[in-house]
Amino acid sequence: MKLLNEEKLNKMAEFINRYIVEHNGASPKFKEILDYMDMTNSVGYRYLMTLKERGRISYSGKGTLSVKGQDEMRVAFTRTPILGAIPCGSEEDEEEYVEGYVAIPSDWVKGESFLLRASGDSMVDIGIESGDLVLIKKTNTAPSGKVVVCLTEKGSTLKRYYKENGRVRLHAENETYEGERRDFYPERLTIQGIAVKVIKDII
Repeated sequence: MKLLNEEKLNKMAEFINRYIVEHNGASPKFKEILDYMDMTNSVGYRYLMTLKERGRISYSGKGTLSVKGQDEMRVAFTRTPILGAIPCGSEEDEEEYVEGYVAIPSDWVKGESFLLRASGDSMVDIGIESGDLVLIKKTNTAPSGKVVVCLTEKGSTLKRYYKENGRVRLHAENETYEGERRDFYPERLTIQGIAVKVIKDII
């Protein structure tokens, strides 16, 4: 019997493992492996059987391919609502509505959460740009220094929250802002959540 190429064996095994990680624990189909390896059915099957004999995969026919620890590669997701845009530049009232839903890994945030679509440029210095989705953990309290979504007498906004000597300051993370645009001292404030992560498209 013709000896199999060790480099190709390792390449196939690496592809299978990488595919499983990148596809949330799902195994590649036999055809996907063949296409990647540029192999015929018979040759690809021989390579799979060799990986199985060496204990690198489990395989007993169509739809049964797996590797050790595959279940741990699966990530639990939470269906998270996208609410209406939150102003980051101006303090305008925004109607809260559900725009849609996004599947978020459950370990990203513990407890109830939601997504807000940022608008404006007041938080660009920490990477929050207009159109970005901001993952918010629902809470009505926050430690000083956290980025929060909150309701003030001027409306709803996303800012860095500071409590200093019993006084609240909302800080815009944009060094081009001046005066009250940079640091606003609200008379009334209700915290609605803490920003946890930013989700954005890469152009």
